[in-house]
Amino acid sequence: MENSFWILTSQGASYPTLDKDIDTDCLIVGAGLTGLHTAYMLSDIGKKIVVLESDKVGYGSSGRNTGKITSSHGLIYDSISKKYGDEKSRLYYEANEDGLKLIKNIIKKNNIDCNFEELPNYIFTENDDDLNKIKEEYKTCQKLEIPYEYLNNIENFPLSVKGALKLDNQAQFNTKKYMDGLAKVISSKGIEIYENTPVVGLEKKNNEYIVKTKYNNEIKAKMVIIASSNIWHDELGLYFSKEQAYRSYLTVSKLNKPIAKGMFINVEQPSKTVRTYTDKDKNYLVCGGFDHKTGKCDDESNIFNDIVEFAKNNFKIGTLEYRWSTQDYITTDNIPYIGHINKEQENLYIATGFCKWGISTSAVAAIIFKDLITTGNSKYKELFNPSRTGSYLNLKYLKENTIMAYDYIKGKIKKGSTEFDIQKEEGKIIVIDGDKYGAYRDKDGKLYVVDITCTHLGCELKFNSFEKSWDCPCHGSRFSYDGSILNGPALKPLKLLGMGDNDIDPDLV
Repeated sequence: MENSFWILTSQGASYPTLDKDIDTDCLIVGAGLTGLHTAYMLSDIGKKIVVLESDKVGYGSSGRNTGKITSSHGLIYDSISKKYGDEKSRLYYEANEDGLKLIKNIIKKNNIDCNFEELPNYIFTENDDDLNKIKEEYKTCQKLEIPYEYLNNIENFPLSVKGALKLDNQAQFNTKKYMDGLAKVISSKGIEIYENTPVVGLEKKNNEYIVKTKYNNEIKAKMVIIASSNIWHDELGLYFSKEQAYRSYLTVSKLNKPIAKGMFINVEQPSKTVRTYTDKDKNYLVCGGFDHKTGKCDDESNIFNDIVEFAKNNFKIGTLEYRWSTQDYITTDNIPYIGHINKEQENLYIATGFCKWGISTSAVAAIIFKDLITTGNSKYKELFNPSRTGSYLNLKYLKENTIMAYDYIKGKIKKGSTEFDIQKEEGKIIVIDGDKYGAYRDKDGKLYVVDITCTHLGCELKFNSFEKSWDCPCHGSRFSYDGSILNGPALKPLKLLGMGDNDIDPDLV
């Protein structure tokens, strides 16, 4: 994968790979924003805490986002009010403001250098047809005393804005610099961090959890927090069916003419996100969005052409300097799942489905986990409860899972080339002896042929032309062209041709 601007501009400390069996009170799986925030919040409760990361600190979705820290999550408050009532909608705002305050306090208290800047966030539309949606959101927020300001245009923002909502006192930063600083802080508090240690399974024995790693080590823990973006261990919660995986895209270019200070996102499709970034007296434009469901794009590389065209047509920018993509998980009610994985497992927690707003909600998750672990309750418990029925007893849930079933069946139809005429850095589906495989030839001419049956639940994978990966259109698992795992919930890699069929293991219980 191409690394993000944030990852490439921050060099944090390295942490060891776990190479032995260990015992701990609390195991946090995932060293992104959620895992690091949670470790920080729990560092004063007198428990031994271990953080595991399959890659390096901050190399997942947390290091590949926009860097916006905000409670302004698109047109969210009107939809929550209509589904769950005004009280819960206001509570969602309060939770994310608490998350924002936590991040601000961490930066200030620990003097973390991460290009932190307080700015307003804007939600806008260029489309007359979507203007009423913004007005409805504003009306709801007035009732909820959420301090949005309604604007007819945005001064010094070079788009034809028909209407916008502005929320002051929000913020942005270099997310990887922040995570590197935060990891250093929690490490100094005695919390153990292990990198390059993928997890391959979890089971419960005698009131404690045993988590197994790729390298055949075991961690015994009294408590486990799954903070790894997707839920790879399910406990029959069927979380893979309750959220959808989406790919989004970002670019960074030199900004040659200043624009309004702020963070901007539109209402209509395609989604467009814009922000500025200043570092060492250089001004940049961070621009992107253009999201789609994972495995549902014919040519991901072309999306960057659309982003660059949009940016050049509207902003004074230099040449494209950085580009990358990321993956997020969206719940059907647009509220994350944070809390106990189910009602029976008191010491197994999850945080997932951040709906592209995982910076503030990762801090919310840490606050909720601290409350639940130390007091047994949280003011935000029911709103984010992973077991809430409203998140899946709806038509959208039925529609999405009907589409997943269709994708599963469609993928099993034997369509593919029977020829091996594959160019360098090209990937295609081929048929060998009646079975489908994915073939990719790298820049040096080496050919990789893998079984493209997803090891999570058996869906057929599609080739991603930008990341050179094999992506699952059903539940978002992603694999490198050599078969290694890039994104869960899959726990087992793809097998190369000649190694037999893939092992399907959804780890449901």
